[in-house]
Amino acid sequence: MAILQVMLLGGVHVTHNNWLTEAKLTREIQALLAYLLLQRHRAHPREVLAGLFWAEHNQEKAHRALNTALWRLKKALEPEGIPAGTYLICTHSREVGFNCESQYWLDAEVFELETNHIIGNPSQTVDEVNVLELEGIMDIYGGELLEGFYDDWALRERERLRAIYLKSLVYLMQYYKFHKAYEKASAYGQQILNLDPIREDIHREMMRIYLESGQRALAARQYAICQSTLAQELGISPMEETQTLYVQIFPETYKTRFPLASEEPFNFEQAVGQLRQASHTIDLAKEQVQQTLQFFTRYI
Repeated sequence: MAILQVMLLGGVHVTHNNWLTEAKLTREIQALLAYLLLQRHRAHPREVLAGLFWAEHNQEKAHRALNTALWRLKKALEPEGIPAGTYLICTHSREVGFNCESQYWLDAEVFELETNHIIGNPSQTVDEVNVLELEGIMDIYGGELLEGFYDDWALRERERLRAIYLKSLVYLMQYYKFHKAYEKASAYGQQILNLDPIREDIHREMMRIYLESGQRALAARQYAICQSTLAQELGISPMEETQTLYVQIFPETYKTRFPLASEEPFNFEQAVGQLRQASHTIDLAKEQVQQTLQFFTRYI
């Protein structure tokens, strides 16, 4: 039996016979196929599919459009030589679904299953073989899911897979940082920031990577990039955690910009005494206010 290969990452491509023949699908048919594949573990009522893809038409016209689309999809998935029902199935209740028991390869499914299998383990304990395998799997992510499609269901699935991709990049960054392969760690960190430049946690991790590798100037530059990006994109300053890390790395800069009143060590007892004295002063002030009010009340 021929194996069906479907790519949804970076565009929709459907092939048979080990990638030798690509099926020609209209955009409408691509969307229907993608939906059935991404929701492959259940069958779908025709009313739902008709309403989802042809909501602008009345019920009768929407059902006709669905029937035509399903006929064309069957011709593409099950050309001559492939038995009907091999990939596209219709239940007794006329529900439509994709046959998960068939021989097929779906890039989004392989990417999700394989990455989750590896990144489910702590990055400090995974071995190099698994990391190299993960890096190979990441190559499957040739672009975002269903690029150019903006239906709500497509956007939700795109964001979900994008989150897995970003999580995998973070995993690789942490792995190489743990093993002191700082060049690779920073490269993966930069990949994350290219996709999501306002990730402050990644900016902080990049600062730590540069610091551990003896590149304090790059750590300072990373903070400046973070500061500038947040100001431009969100109109905010870095979080206190980010600023604290910068101060820890460059205490001399902090002292220059915000000089301390005294370099003497903190004295807890002295501070408590000062606090008590301030409290006593406040109490005296309250008494004076009360006396003044009583005086005016007596003579007015």
